Amino acid sequence: MLLNELIAEKLESLRRERKMGVYTLCNRAAVSYETYRGIRMKKNKDIYLRTLLILLRALGVTAEEFFSDPRFADEELDIDFK
Repeated sequence: MLLNELIAEKLESLRRERKMGVYTLCNRAAVSYETYRGIRMKKNKDIYLRTLLILLRALGVTAEEFFSDPRFADEELDIDFK
């Protein structure tokens, strides 16, 4: 799995758990719909850390909680430096 795919899946899972719509998340995070759509559709290979942290804050999740998922430590996780 690619890193950007894992991030997108985690964000969407958290958004759904909180029963938060995409537009609500974008408004709370002050992130454009197109930016989030690119992440969600797994089109962005490079996700700015700042954007990720803003989205996590809007979801009420710390970076520590987000990255505690064991899939982030998986040696098979492809960070795609190509």
